[in-house]
Formats: sequence, structure tokens, C-alpha cells
Amino acid sequence: MPKPLDPKCQLCAKLPTAKAKVLHGTNGDGCWNPKVCHNRRSFYRRRTDDNSAQLDAIAVEPPATYFAVLYLYKEPGDKPLHALGAELWLGQKPVCRLEPIHCFGLTAGKIRTYTDQVLQAFASQYSVSLYQYKDMFEITSSYCPVRPCPLHPES
Repeated sequence: MPKPLDPKCQLCAKLPTAKAKVLHGTNGDGCWNPKVCHNRRSFYRRRTDDNSAQLDAIAVEPPATYFAVLYLYKEPGDKPLHALGAELWLGQKPVCRLEPIHCFGLTAGKIRTYTDQVLQAFASQYSVSLYQYKDMFEITSSYCPVRPCPLHPES
């Protein structure tokens, strides 16, 4: 069975020889061996080129289905929801966006009702069946895009 590839040598092979000698020579980590390193670096460079040349690439169009995603702007952990937004996607492209809103003063029930209404609005606007959000992304509230915002008083 062949010896496994050394990840350190793979990275070293991508460097210019002068830089590799500095990093791995006597002033570096000391692994530079002039008797083997030149050949080994050449092997790793050619191996990478040969392997990438052997791969053929094909393009297959992904199925175009509608799905909705929900963006929750909040701090990690059990913190209150700062803002929320949503998007409707068709395949790999967003087609409709609900601009984010602040959630100050909204109870969990009101937020749930609002997100359900957004889902229904997407469904009726594009005549599709949406029963739930495909994914929910939690984004730290410091990235809240809503202005004015108490987190960004200078804006």
C-alpha cells in the first residue's frame, strides 16, 4: 500500500522554493532536506495538476422548487428576538424578500402568527404550497439591517 501524502509537503510545494527554504530550513522548523525536498515538491505539484486534469466537469440543472427561509436576528443563546426577515427562493435564486422588521414588544405568539402570514403571502403571491420554512438562520443582532435601530444609533 502506498505511503499517505504529507499535508505539510503538499502546502510547501505550493510555495516558491526560496520561501519554502526559509520556512522549513535551519531558521524555520528544520524539516528541509535538499536531497529529497526538490523532488518531493515537484511530485506534489505535478500530482495536483495531473489529478485535476483527469476530472471532467458536468453541469446538471438543479430542480427549480419554491422554498422559504427565515432570518432571525438575535444574540446566541436564550436571548429575545431582535428582528426577523424572510425570503422566497425558486431553485438557486431568491425571488421575493420580506424586508426585516424589529420585534420589539411582540410576544412569541404574535411573532409566530406574523411568520405564518408571511408564508401564506408568499404562497398566494406565487400560487405555490408552502407549509413551513425550509430553514431558519440565526444572525447576530449586530448585523440588523433595519434603520433606525437602537443598536446603531449613529445611523
